[in-house]
Amino acid sequence: TRSDAAGAWRLHAAVAAGATLRVRHAGYRFRLLPAAGDETIVALTPLPLALDQIVITAARRAQRLGDAVVATEVVARGDIDRTGASDVGTALTQQTGVQLEAGVPSGAGVQLQGFGAQRVLILLDGQPLTGRVNGTFDLSRVPAAMVDRIEIVKGPQSTLYGSDALGGVINVITRPPDRATVNGALSLTAGSQERREIAASVSGGADRYTGTVDAGYRHIALTPGVSSGDATYADRWDVAPRARIVLDSASTIDASLLTIGERQRYRVGQLYQFADNTELAARVSLSLRRGAHRFTPVVSYSQFEHLSRASTEPQPVSSAGDRDHQGLAQVQLAWNGPLHGVAVDAGIDARREDITADRVLGRSRLVSAVEPYAQATVTFGALSIVPGARYTWSDRWGTNFAPRLALLWRPTADVAIRAAAGSGFRAPDFKELYLTFVNALVGYSVSGNPNLRPERSDNVSVAVERSGDRGFARVSAFHNRYHDFIEFVGPDATGTYTYGNIAEGTTSGVETEGALLIGAARLDAGYAWLHARDARTDQPLLGRPEHSARASLSAPIGGPLRGTVTALYTGSTPRARDGAGNVTATQPEFLRLNVRLTSRLPRSLEATVGVDNVLDQQPGPTWPAFTGRALSVSLTWRPRN
Repeated sequence: TRSDAAGAWRLHAAVAAGATLRVRHAGYRFRLLPAAGDETIVALTPLPLALDQIVITAARRAQRLGDAVVATEVVARGDIDRTGASDVGTALTQQTGVQLEAGVPSGAGVQLQGFGAQRVLILLDGQPLTGRVNGTFDLSRVPAAMVDRIEIVKGPQSTLYGSDALGGVINVITRPPDRATVNGALSLTAGSQERREIAASVSGGADRYTGTVDAGYRHIALTPGVSSGDATYADRWDVAPRARIVLDSASTIDASLLTIGERQRYRVGQLYQFADNTELAARVSLSLRRGAHRFTPVVSYSQFEHLSRASTEPQPVSSAGDRDHQGLAQVQLAWNGPLHGVAVDAGIDARREDITADRVLGRSRLVSAVEPYAQATVTFGALSIVPGARYTWSDRWGTNFAPRLALLWRPTADVAIRAAAGSGFRAPDFKELYLTFVNALVGYSVSGNPNLRPERSDNVSVAVERSGDRGFARVSAFHNRYHDFIEFVGPDATGTYTYGNIAEGTTSGVETEGALLIGAARLDAGYAWLHARDARTDQPLLGRPEHSARASLSAPIGGPLRGTVTALYTGSTPRARDGAGNVTATQPEFLRLNVRLTSRLPRSLEATVGVDNVLDQQPGPTWPAFTGRALSVSLTWRPRN
């Protein structure tokens, strides 16, 4: 096999006269091409929407994308390569309905359905990651090189995943160690803003043992949330080993470890600000299959160390700074199988979170929780109905019940109608419960509220999808009503602020997207309309553009050269408001245009030249990301099997 410049795989086979040639490959369409002699060439081109590809996020088990009752979007490895993204955050911001939310020192998070990064759950291979700063998990920390795909499920997913999944779930799936021969890859990237990157991967195995190790280093003279490159940089390194042991035909052990180190520097006035972060995520899972039943116990641990310092010098003072340690240990037991003719997904999660921070009352706190859940898939011909619920008990904030009802109807093989109604929640975090902070110079203090309740959101959504060999189209609509959201309250007579369950409002919207194959070219487009309001003031929520759109064209240019042009439009966005909730500042609309050229070279090499933001759009310092023009050149060595 080999891959041609159009991205298709071509199989060369000798076919006898009058013989029948059958080709089956999930996610591809095929066509017969003429060839000399008795050779037949079968060209396999990726489908615009591969319904046979396997996803796991929608049901916490492997299933075909076409069978997922909850609408699931997949950012495949090829999609990531076409963006030139070096981290997961950059790759996601080119998706319909996904908006960047960046700040310092919190980093780059994303919004889904109008809910900010604090209310979007981030998973790594199905396991939750700790490491939020000011409520945001910085997705720019996670390298894109080790990623096989990213699965996005929008809307409340607390029935399966518990806290933080009000806006949805982003599940980063790493490349599985499934090769039985030694293989490797190496990529080098250089560009403007002092961009320097190296990513390497090696995999191999024998018999029942396989493994993969990814490692990388990234440097750029930018920091998420800072619109200037003055005295600013981010250094990141990562190592990610993964292993698989096949015990027998029905039992498999998977283990993985991800370690990320990071230093960010930026300037505020005359002071240099430093953020040193260390992320660790470990996971061991056992898959046991007994007939139609599968049992999956998983043990995972995620740890995050954050050190914040300030200095008048370009280097930090080693003995200074505020330290923040976060830990999350979780044990899961999942069961999937038939019960009285109904497919059931059920399990129980037990988790223990700990934090040690200078600004937390007592400096150390623990929270434990136990969460049983279950959902059943009842099928009536082309209609599948899935009721489900999760019960959560916490030793700190009490209990919560999160139900959901979803359905999938396929009137024909290429049309799917999905609908869901459910509830999501976010538990109050450590700092909202236990923060203690005094600013004597200004004369105020902040104190946590141990009586906080979980935030809640109720959602209804519907999506209609049509797919074929040459194109697909999807239209979805959603409405969320949120209540008991946690915000600052006060100050009281002593100048003390605290937190309270006071915010409520709605987010509604419509998202459309589709793709079309035109010969060897692919055209993608999407548009999102969002209406996000605060019920108390009837004013729009800040940082949420009402309109956004994207379009991308990828096509062969000639020979081994292929080009991709992507346009990303962000409409005007409210950025500030007064005490009465009225919007006082609006970020103007802007358009980003990205261009990439990729060419296959001899000796398994591939070269890429990219220009992001060709038009050099710079909305200004109020936009939470650097948006100036950026150039890059990459060289990748990847042997073709």
